[in-house]
Amino acid sequence: MVRGTERTPKSLEMEAVAAHRAYVEALAAWEHVFHLASCPVCRPEGLSDEEHVIRCASAETEKERRRIAFRELCDELGYVPSGHGVKLSPAQKHCPGQRVDS
Repeated sequence: MVRGTERTPKSLEMEAVAAHRAYVEALAAWEHVFHLASCPVCRPEGLSDEEHVIRCASAETEKERRRIAFRELCDELGYVPSGHGVKLSPAQKHCPGQRVDS
C-alpha cells in the first residue's frame, strides 16, 4: 500500500532528473564564477580578490549541495536515470579568449 508521503518510482525518477538538471546548472554557474575570477579579460572591474574568493566559495557550496541532493535521490531510486537529455542551454556571452565547442 502506498502512503501519501511515499513516492512512486516514476515520480522519484523525475525528481532525480530535476535534481540532476539543477546540479548541472550549478556546475555551470560555478565554472562561470571561477572563470570571471581568473580571466583578465572577463574579470569585473572594482571587485577585490576577497570578493572573488567569496563568490567562488558560494558557487562551490551550491554546486555541492545540489550534487548531494542528486546522489541521495539516485541512492533512494537505486539507479542513475539516463536518457532524459539533461543539458545546458547555450551560453549568452563567451569570453574572447575562451574556446567554444559547438
